Amino acid sequence: MRIKNENENDVSLMSGPIEEVFEFTYLGSVVSKAGGTEENVKLKLSRARVAFRIIDKVWTSNVYNRRTKLRLFNSNVKELL
Repeated sequence: MRIKNENENDVSLMSGPIEEVFEFTYLGSVVSKAGGTEENVKLKLSRARVAFRIIDKVWTSNVYNRRTKLRLFNSNVKELL
């Protein structure tokens, strides 16, 4: 990926040219050629939404107390944000 680089020459290693991409994931964050964070925020929100849905039955259950529910939320949902 090239950001604000006018050099159009191919970059290559011993095995051949390196593929140029528009976006990629690095350490769980999306890096895009546009340089914005919109894609990364969308990805993190969708992951958190899925995690929240997985523990949905815990939220509506009377078996678990509020402290346990908050610990599950903090460890499973907030950790993805």
